[in-house]
Amino acid sequence: MRTVQISLLFWLAFCAQVHGQKSKTSTPQHILKLGITPIFVGEILPSYEYVFTDKFGLEAGIGFVTENYLSQFLQESNFGNTRLMKIGPSFLISARYYPFRRADYMYCKGEIKYRRYKEIYQEISSSGITETINEYERNFVPRVGIGYQLYLDKNFLFDINANIGLTFKKDYQFGFNAPVNNTRLHFGLGFKFAYAF
Repeated sequence: MRTVQISLLFWLAFCAQVHGQKSKTSTPQHILKLGITPIFVGEILPSYEYVFTDKFGLEAGIGFVTENYLSQFLQESNFGNTRLMKIGPSFLISARYYPFRRADYMYCKGEIKYRRYKEIYQEISSSGITETINEYERNFVPRVGIGYQLYLDKNFLFDINANIGLTFKKDYQFGFNAPVNNTRLHFGLGFKFAYAF
């Protein structure tokens, strides 16, 4: 009987200590983020998350894209022309659900991402005149995912996530009569460095 009482006493002390620790920690309401993995597709996209409640937050970001380095690495290059890269827009909006703790640990998300790559194609015609054509590639990506926020200290954290969705791609290049529409399955991994306050 004495063993049960001592075990019960230790268990109550442990629960009180854990409850006391959770109540003292203040969880962040604002999180600034910068994606590291989008750099491989030429995207610089800072974002901001506002945590409304213990379970729900919204993230939004505005950035720019340059050249899709991953696509260029996998694609065959065309040596007979000159393409000049231009900066294009990039947007992100995401809803997040935290099932366990406010802005901490694991989360689920629904997200919409938009990227528009821009290029100028230049070619010298047989008459010696330089022809210029504005090319573009537009990606609209609705997706869902799960993630994990790993806090390094009270403010700095890593946001790691995996996504699945669809990519609606509209591509216009020299030689096409009209833009080409394409839909494909999208898988993605994300890694963001963040500051919470």
